[in-house]
Amino acid sequence: MQIGKMKRTYTLIDLWKIFVRRFWAILLAAVVVVSGMYFFVQMTFQPVYSSVATLYVLRQENSLNESNIEDFSLALNVVNDCTYLLKSHAVLDEVIEQLSLKTPYEQLSRTITTSNPANTRILEVRVAASSPEEAKKIVDCVCQVGSQKIEEAMGFKQLNLYEYGTLEKEPSNRVSKTTYLLAGLFAAVFTYLFFVIYSLFDTSLRTDEEIEELLGVSIIGDIPNAEAPKNKHYGYYGKKAKEIHDTNADAAAKEQNENPDAAPPQEMDETADTETAADQETVSDQEAAADQETVSDQETDSDQETDAADNRE
Repeated sequence: MQIGKMKRTYTLIDLWKIFVRRFWAILLAAVVVVSGMYFFVQMTFQPVYSSVATLYVLRQENSLNESNIEDFSLALNVVNDCTYLLKSHAVLDEVIEQLSLKTPYEQLSRTITTSNPANTRILEVRVAASSPEEAKKIVDCVCQVGSQKIEEAMGFKQLNLYEYGTLEKEPSNRVSKTTYLLAGLFAAVFTYLFFVIYSLFDTSLRTDEEIEELLGVSIIGDIPNAEAPKNKHYGYYGKKAKEIHDTNADAAAKEQNENPDAAPPQEMDETADTETAADQETVSDQEAAADQETVSDQETDSDQETDAADNRE
């Protein structure tokens, strides 16, 4: 018999079946990842608050007669200069002194960020701190001291503090719900891909249809597995049945030894009845054989007496 070539192909329906069959595992993986991420964030979360102040770059005095393009280009250069000067030692050291901060210069410099919205002469200064009040206090002081230092450096007023720092009540580093959703989605997709790859490399045959399709043979019948667990319709087979019988026999003997007055189990009674019947049959056979031997001896004695009487005559 020529067996067909084993070749397993997957369609969209097969991929959907894998998803349906492993749905609870995929859902469990997503729930575990999201829950673990949530508890980890709650245990290690340290809130950070931000405050943003706005500076406006003024026109230079000698740029009144220049074109708007040249004035705007010059303003962008001034923005870059101001960004550098706001984080200089001259500005931040004075801020630390005025506010009596215990934060060193390097650490304070890392908490300050600046941004320039596109096509504007606006400079946004953002400061991060452990409380919203402290963040607002630091950013206001940085902008005030920075404006003075930049004016001294350039010789004229260049920056205008347009808006003082905001007072934010919500932490700026809070993990959003979207992040948790993306983490759960990533875990679900990764788990599903794992099961798909596992199915691709799994060459075992599980159903009769797979055997007929991949091997090209017809299924005639099934042979029960002697080592398999008990089937509710057919019981145990082979070695498993013998092990169960021995176990039950040992348990019955132990119970009989512990309770001698108790009636023996039904199975043992049947065995005893069988042995008694066999003994009775053996005794009956022996008695019948003895009777036959007795009859044979009597016939033999009778024949001998007859022969002796004939001889006397």
